[in-house]
Amino acid sequence: MKRWNVKTIFFLGVNSAFREISLDPGKVNVITGASGTGKSAVIKALDYCLGSSTCTLPVYVRRHSIAVGVKWVRGDDEMVVCRQIPGAGKQSSHYMYVSTGRKLRVPRSIDEFEGRTTIDAAKGELERAFGIGDEGAVEAEQLGRTRTDRATVRHIAPYIFVTKEVIDSEAVLLHGLQDSKKASGIISTLPYFLGVSTAASLLNERLLRQRRKELEVERAREHARRSNDSLLKQRSRVLLTEATRAGIAAEAPIEADEQMLVDLLRRAMSADALTAQYPTDGDIGELHARRKALLTEFNQTKRRHQAAILAASESAGYQGAVKKQEERLNIAQHLQLEGFAPVCPVCNADTEQGAEVAAALKRTIQTIRKESSAIQRVRPQLDARVTELAESSNRLSAELRELDASITATLARVQEGKRLADLGQLQAYIRGKIAGFLESIDDKLLSPAKDLTWLEGEIERLEALIDTDNRRMRLQRAESAVSRFASDAFSDLPKAQPCIEAELLFSAREPRVNVVEPGSDGAILSMHDIGSDQNCLAVHVALAFGLQHHFERDNRPVPGLLVIDQISRPYFPNRNSRDTEVSFELAGSQIVAQSRNVDSDDLDESDDDGRDEIPIGADDEDFLAMRQHINFLFEEVGRRSGLQVLLLEHAYLTDDPRYVAATKHRWTRASGEALIPRDWERRPDTK
Repeated sequence: MKRWNVKTIFFLGVNSAFREISLDPGKVNVITGASGTGKSAVIKALDYCLGSSTCTLPVYVRRHSIAVGVKWVRGDDEMVVCRQIPGAGKQSSHYMYVSTGRKLRVPRSIDEFEGRTTIDAAKGELERAFGIGDEGAVEAEQLGRTRTDRATVRHIAPYIFVTKEVIDSEAVLLHGLQDSKKASGIISTLPYFLGVSTAASLLNERLLRQRRKELEVERAREHARRSNDSLLKQRSRVLLTEATRAGIAAEAPIEADEQMLVDLLRRAMSADALTAQYPTDGDIGELHARRKALLTEFNQTKRRHQAAILAASESAGYQGAVKKQEERLNIAQHLQLEGFAPVCPVCNADTEQGAEVAAALKRTIQTIRKESSAIQRVRPQLDARVTELAESSNRLSAELRELDASITATLARVQEGKRLADLGQLQAYIRGKIAGFLESIDDKLLSPAKDLTWLEGEIERLEALIDTDNRRMRLQRAESAVSRFASDAFSDLPKAQPCIEAELLFSAREPRVNVVEPGSDGAILSMHDIGSDQNCLAVHVALAFGLQHHFERDNRPVPGLLVIDQISRPYFPNRNSRDTEVSFELAGSQIVAQSRNVDSDDLDESDDDGRDEIPIGADDEDFLAMRQHINFLFEEVGRRSGLQVLLLEHAYLTDDPRYVAATKHRWTRASGEALIPRDWERRPDTK
């Protein structure tokens, strides 16, 4: 046998009381019994001996037991882990006892416990025994980090415990994922247990996440620092401007950084007063005189601009009229006005009238042509003048606005100067403002920006070590293997639509399981979509065995143990209240229910469905489904090497010889048997 199994779970009580639960390695083991007899406390005892920081055993167990232990076996190798049970109201014990070897004897008193050590050291011993690699711990210690930067023995619990919170849940896939404090560690170490990452690469992945987070935080801080620097510069320049006007500081260079600006302000606190640059009433008069002259020039320019626009408009109209006249007179070109004969063209009588008309037409044409030519020369000059006057008007308008703003600012400074009485008071006032500002400055703002080069280099180094592509392909391979193994198991389990002939698809990233309906058009369903508790039960059982199959094949450091709390839970729901015990006896083909009152002082207060052991022997559909689950357990354990199953059940199959033989304990109220016998004395140190 290559995998660790549990051989014995034992409890110690006062006055040498001893309780031993013996199990068969590599086989199915069953413990049946009524509610409150301590079946679910078996899981809590195993978890406590795996180094849990809190003892969650029921109060009855803590009141009547002083210690608990587990004997693990792997072939000839053995390991005994013991731990004292704190009294009611206490968290846990501070020590554990771990001994390894061969043919170890189960201690029957605390004096016989061996290998006392701290809880952290004991967990380290368990990790070395199970094979959870600790090369990451060495590197973590070299980097000054704790062992929490790697997979620990506490992270194997989700793969060996199928508790009542998980068995038929739509929301909780693995034990511990319902606890936000544990979930992140389970998810981050899952690739390690699947064989995707080594202990060293798991540490590198954690370090990479930390470094990326640190880089993000440092960049955010640098951004905030730069924002503060910008505000610091603005405020410093405002104060330096006031100090310069008051004559106690020199003007700051444009390229000055915040350190230079602060230095100039500090020098201003002790510098002698320079020549004051405050305006007087005479300065205001000069500004008003300049404004008056500028306004006069602006008004004259505006009038000349308007006149030029009017002249340009009139010249354009005149040019159009002349052009029309010239076009009309062009017909005279066809009359041959040159050399006109002094005779009448009708009677050939002598006359000068035709020659005079021709000469007049000729003079008119020449005049119009001269005027047209003159207009063409003058028109561009008028347009240029209009443009020039417009630009001059705009310039003068801008100067007026600037002068008005200067007059306003000067008036404000004159009023401020009058209010402060004299230059000395002004300088003292400004120095007081500077002193208050310098006192409020955080010196960290003036320190150089933090060099993040080393952090970026560390991230690059870790990314190169991790090889993201290789890790992704290995994770896909592991997910595919678990999905295949779980689907094979799922096909052998009872279920209802839409899970008939469906397959399971496992993802380790969230983690989650999807149900894939058959056919190319089959839907991919979540746990919330599949409906009945029977379907959820089948998914959880199939996944638990699929993971164990993968752990066995790849020789992963997870014990070959599955503890399952009540497969019958979806088939036999709560039928009675907590104060009623119910047993079912086979009477022909009928199931006869018998009820009787029971003691309310239960061993396991969390197991609250109020039922006693249920002997099953009918042909009811629920009974047949239950039988199918039991058949699967025996057949699957028979196929696996080193896999041990501990089934905690209400149901007892009286007509199944395998089930009867595998049943190690039957804790019924009728027999008085329980995890902790009723006759054990109560501890004197408990309430």
